[in-house]
Amino acid sequence: MHDPSDPWSPLRLKSGATLRNRFVLAPMTTDSSHPDGSATAAELSYLARRGSAEFGAAITSCAYVHPDGRSWQGIGATDEAHLRSLQTVAKAVRGDGGLGVLQIYDGGRIALPDLVGPGGIRGPSPIPSARPNAQTPRELTDREIHDLIASFGRAASLGVRAGFDGIEIHGANHYLIHQFFSPRANQRTDRWGGSVTERMRFPLAVAQAVRDAVGPEISVGFRITPFESEAGGYTLDDSARLADRLASEGVDYVHISMDNFRRNSPQPEDRDWTKIRERVESRNPIEAIAAAVAGRSAVVASGGIRTLHDAHAALGAGADLVAVGRAALIDPEWIDKLMAGAHTQVRTQLPENAADIETTLTIPPRMVRYLLSRPGWIPREG
Repeated sequence: MHDPSDPWSPLRLKSGATLRNRFVLAPMTTDSSHPDGSATAAELSYLARRGSAEFGAAITSCAYVHPDGRSWQGIGATDEAHLRSLQTVAKAVRGDGGLGVLQIYDGGRIALPDLVGPGGIRGPSPIPSARPNAQTPRELTDREIHDLIASFGRAASLGVRAGFDGIEIHGANHYLIHQFFSPRANQRTDRWGGSVTERMRFPLAVAQAVRDAVGPEISVGFRITPFESEAGGYTLDDSARLADRLASEGVDYVHISMDNFRRNSPQPEDRDWTKIRERVESRNPIEAIAAAVAGRSAVVASGGIRTLHDAHAALGAGADLVAVGRAALIDPEWIDKLMAGAHTQVRTQLPENAADIETTLTIPPRMVRYLLSRPGWIPREG
């Protein structure tokens, strides 16, 4: 019998898929695709280098399911035109023995105005985001909501045809699914808004559409922001209720989106990375979500996993898997060095020069610019 606190032990998901260890390559915004949503050579090289490492699974950057929901210049999964690109992404990210997972999303009210169609920015309610200079979105109609649910199912089906082993629904980080769950963004008076029960209707409908599209043998995950630090936001109890329902509906794992799993700090909507945030929840979200799913779904912890000690701590708090993002950006061979016991050889800072970041670490130039726009988020030499 495998020790669940051992990060090197395998884990079998409800779908039947088995991860060879508890480490997952986290999804990271690349902002590096072609304007038509197809992957660039630089993006594929970035994924292939990290996908060839010994992660149990690797999750792509999120693919947009609708052309009006693009929050950055990433890969698309809207229709047949994106299938060939998704096939190349699946091949790159799966590497040799790891599971490849396609993350899918819609940006809702935080889509970029320059990337959406003539209908403009849309969201659950005509309430602007907390981000600077945010536009007021138009309210989605009931028909549009049903069409978007179908878009998630269609994107998931494309992902399976492209060769992915799993689909992760991005319900976190203030994107559309998060917005429907948030009382700050969703103040509808129809069946899609109101109490927490009504506000979880859209996330659950998306999860059901994805499961129906992929069948029982493809892994389905759901990424969730455990609470909102903004005034009037949803609470950890609310997200635990959603996680409970997702587990009941057969989601294979719930992925908790955090900047640091120890500091209890979810991503703020205003994206002011320098602002000190109040701790609005005293409990660790890992423990709360793990208690809610009660073994029916795996729990993925993310944020600040840089060492083997960090991984043990997250697993000890109740996680089944740990997602590694920034550490694998800084050192693409991070997990291989840990496996070899070569802890002292792990790179812990980005090179000082942007060109060196791009060439030494195989990171696309647009992604390098994005990373450096977030001061202090990743340690850097110099």
